[in-house]
Amino acid sequence: MMRYKRIIISFILTAAAASAVFGQSVPQPGIHTAPEVAAEIPINSDAFTRLWATMDSVHQRQPGKLSILYIGGSHVQAGWIGHFMREQMTVLSPSAAWSRGLMLPYRLAKTNTPTHFRTEMEGNWTGLRCPQSIWKTSSQGRFNGTGIQTRTASSRASIQHVAYLPDSTRFNSNAIDVWTNARANEFAIDAGDIGMNIISLEDNMGWRVALDAPIDTLRLTFHSSLDRSDPIAYEGLYSAHGGNFPRLVFNEWGHNGLHIADVNTCPDFSLLVERMNPDLIILGIGLNDALNEGGFKIQSFAAEYSKAITRIQEMAPQSALLLLSNTPVHQPSKIAQEQSARIQSFLQSCAAAGDFGFFDLGMALGGQSNTATLMANDWLQADGIHFTRQGYGQIARLLYGAIFQAYQCDFHSRNSNEP
Repeated sequence: MMRYKRIIISFILTAAAASAVFGQSVPQPGIHTAPEVAAEIPINSDAFTRLWATMDSVHQRQPGKLSILYIGGSHVQAGWIGHFMREQMTVLSPSAAWSRGLMLPYRLAKTNTPTHFRTEMEGNWTGLRCPQSIWKTSSQGRFNGTGIQTRTASSRASIQHVAYLPDSTRFNSNAIDVWTNARANEFAIDAGDIGMNIISLEDNMGWRVALDAPIDTLRLTFHSSLDRSDPIAYEGLYSAHGGNFPRLVFNEWGHNGLHIADVNTCPDFSLLVERMNPDLIILGIGLNDALNEGGFKIQSFAAEYSKAITRIQEMAPQSALLLLSNTPVHQPSKIAQEQSARIQSFLQSCAAAGDFGFFDLGMALGGQSNTATLMANDWLQADGIHFTRQGYGQIARLLYGAIFQAYQCDFHSRNSNEP
């Protein structure tokens, strides 16, 4: 069993608690304090040691990339946690260049788009997402595990993904993977006057576009050939910014209604993780499972969760993993509350048995008994499940605060051992 640093996260910043949050923004007074241990990070973890070294590198303006991937349900798809996490990461390395990273066609699938980009389109599009039951029985082949697929039968259709939060001028890319079944004569990319080279991805999963200069806006155009028997399908793109300078990217793989088993219905999800090559993977899945009062079994959840982690580690063995407990729900049923507690217990033991970190996000937010106060402060929406922009901002600061505190503890430990 790994040895852990036990990190206390408190809602109220005082002189005594200042070392627990290291300059991070904190919630307003009047919110219940969570005095107990909320985060546990392994001390002698090769994966977390590599993460801290990468954070050191970008903080000191050295060449390198800090890449974080957040996997979850509607909390992640909403985009606000990612937005505020990017703000926190920018403080770590103000001069670093940002990549857009993963951009999925949510709007084309008739669902909400995260806050950091918008999607404009032409043509008629339909879509499927991995939490939908029809996903498993769809006859259309899938490419690389984004968990979302859109299709068009229009003779001409186009898509434009535009990054606009927090600062679109800093989101540039010079290498783009486009996941589509469109053939070479059915696909074009408009990047203005910038030159480019387009090659086929392995296994015909789409196209890799290498640009002569970074861009912040591009348009994809699809023209269906007359001999095409199936619709053109598009699963999203990945935009990277290569170069010999410090770089940052925060990727969000989020789908409304996601259960842990849905991750495993994406056969090539692990290949997507490999493409993103994250230094840290934050896994925040379990709330929808806990709210499933009729079909939840902790044994099945544990098996699916372990399967997902195994697949992730096979393709990203050097990535650090941080497991999150569920956020609290206002006035949950007794069954849902008990199931969420079982999930929390499993995740904590899973992290302790492996080389993973664990963050009790529910405890950090004050637990289920604090949800009325969260609603009164306009952090929790009226449905008692989803958070407001302000609430998601506080979740991001607590989450990044836990990561940053562990980084600072490691930094001070290393410096104290120097001669």
